[in-house]
Amino acid sequence: MADELIPTLELPASARAASRFRSAYRRFSYEARHPENHRQLVRFLCVGASGYVVNTLSFWIFIHPIALDYRLSFVAAFLCGSANNFVWNRHWTFKANHEGAARQAVRFILVQTTVAACAYGVMLGLVASTNIWKVPADALAWIIVTPVSFLVQKLWSFKA
Repeated sequence: MADELIPTLELPASARAASRFRSAYRRFSYEARHPENHRQLVRFLCVGASGYVVNTLSFWIFIHPIALDYRLSFVAAFLCGSANNFVWNRHWTFKANHEGAARQAVRFILVQTTVAACAYGVMLGLVASTNIWKVPADALAWIIVTPVSFLVQKLWSFKA
């Protein structure tokens, strides 16, 4: 009964937002300095490199021996490379076996698709603004978006 008489004090929205921002900044600062995250980043890059090889090899197989249209081959190769990356990131990079694979896979594919779209946009922007060749532009685009991909995959897809 005494609890009912005590008024609750609610902070203004701006103060709550500032508190959430400070909390997120503190977590990010801690995560950036934590040595295990550096090891995870190296594993993430190794998995990404293996995914790149799987993607490229799959694309070649879908184009030449199977004779699929290059647009369908692109999508099929993207799915092969993403499946490779999901399995390795789940079991080796983040060791995220604590949650269901299906839920993680949905989040992973959402992030992969968004990151691929961002990399594609960056590549187009580089080609249009600098007249750089398409292959180096593609490589630079992936280098630019990889840190964001790592953070989102770590903090959301696999919730490490």
